[in-house]
Amino acid sequence: MNQAVDLLEVLRRQAARYQCPSCGQSLADCELDLVSSTDHESVVRITCGQCEASRLVVVQAAAWVGESVPVLDQPLSDDPAIGVDDVLDVRLALAGHAGDLKSLLTR
Repeated sequence: MNQAVDLLEVLRRQAARYQCPSCGQSLADCELDLVSSTDHESVVRITCGQCEASRLVVVQAAAWVGESVPVLDQPLSDDPAIGVDDVLDVRLALAGHAGDLKSLLTR
């Protein structure tokens, strides 16, 4: 079985978890094209199915295991994903902090 085909399949399975940086829509319907590949690195063009914006992504693997790459089909925890509002809340909290890192972590 071709390693590049396995990589694209893995990326297809994972694409729905990501949003297009240009339009914000899900990348579930994106187009994936393998641009180049070596044993441990591949360049993939991802084209959004909604706005057709394209990005080149470099995917690196420490080593290929067998004929496929393991895929995490389930989240690592039941906690909700970090959202934009969460990031903004942390930014605002850090903007008002006047101490060192240790005092920030012991709040």
